[in-house]
Amino acid sequence: MPTLTIVSGTGGKGPACFLVDTGHARLMLDLGYGPQPGLRPDVDGIGHVDALLLSHSHRDHAGSLQLRAHLGAPPVHATDIVRRRLPPADTHEALPLQGSATVAGTTVTTGRSGHAPGGVWLHLDVGGGLLYMGDNCAESALYAWDTPPAAEVVILDASYGDDDVTLAERARAFDAAFDAGPTLLPVPPAGRGPEIALHAARTGRAIGVDDAVRASLRNLATGDLACLREGIAGDVARLADDAGAIEHPEGVMLAGIADGTSGASAALLERWRQSTDPAIIFSGYLPPGTPAQTLTQSGRARYLRWNVHPRLSDNVRLVRSTGAGTVVPAFGDARRHRGAWETAFAPARIQIDGIVSF
Repeated sequence: MPTLTIVSGTGGKGPACFLVDTGHARLMLDLGYGPQPGLRPDVDGIGHVDALLLSHSHRDHAGSLQLRAHLGAPPVHATDIVRRRLPPADTHEALPLQGSATVAGTTVTTGRSGHAPGGVWLHLDVGGGLLYMGDNCAESALYAWDTPPAAEVVILDASYGDDDVTLAERARAFDAAFDAGPTLLPVPPAGRGPEIALHAARTGRAIGVDDAVRASLRNLATGDLACLREGIAGDVARLADDAGAIEHPEGVMLAGIADGTSGASAALLERWRQSTDPAIIFSGYLPPGTPAQTLTQSGRARYLRWNVHPRLSDNVRLVRSTGAGTVVPAFGDARRHRGAWETAFAPARIQIDGIVSF
């Protein structure tokens, strides 16, 4: 009987890491770092792993690849777009953005996750089927999202707990903030950064970007084109060419990285920390001890969520459409939201830790 071992990534925001034993091979799903500084999965004692499959390249899903040495150095399987973002290695194997591949004797089906360049959900054809959603978002106007197949066990992205506010409503709050004056947004360049930039440009605002966000826009319009929604590549290419550099507080400014610990955002935050302009908005998770948290707590910055993860109703639809009997809510606060999840996903049962047999 196949089993799923929850290594890390449930109960709260932590590094993604799940182990599937198919009965013939041992497959690891993601091997992340953080987002809290210094936090890695505990892989001691796991033993040999036959393959590591990555949902996308963000640090909390792919930031601990050096731990592969503790697992027998399994080959890394990821989409070509993700592989280009990984450290060089001779053990990278390609997964399709949409399609199927055989990994260690197991059929793995993939589809675009709507979250980041090259990001996919992963369906393993073992037992009654296991679906790992990684991070995903069906609402994105930039990244394409494909409907997953049926599965007995679903590891879903519960980052937002029981929140159900739409991205359209979130965007209106950003528009109001942008109307108030110059705004700096520390963002993940290969994530919500290009999406917020595209929204701001489409509403006629002056856009400034750092080199990392501009490079991401150019990549999306060329080599990463397959992960975009249909018909928007031209808008993305024009934005990459037309967006200005960030020199002084003006318009909507987007710079990596999201928590302000490094990159252009760190330098800009230091430059404008004591100023009243520009306004500073963080739009994702606020890791403890980072500028994202400290500046927000001090009142110099504010937090506005830009949806890059599913709402509760999105996850309910997913559970219903897949026919899941067991749901593993990952990346969300189980202490606060378990009751809401149990009610929303019933009759499927919830499991937060331990081993799932299926």
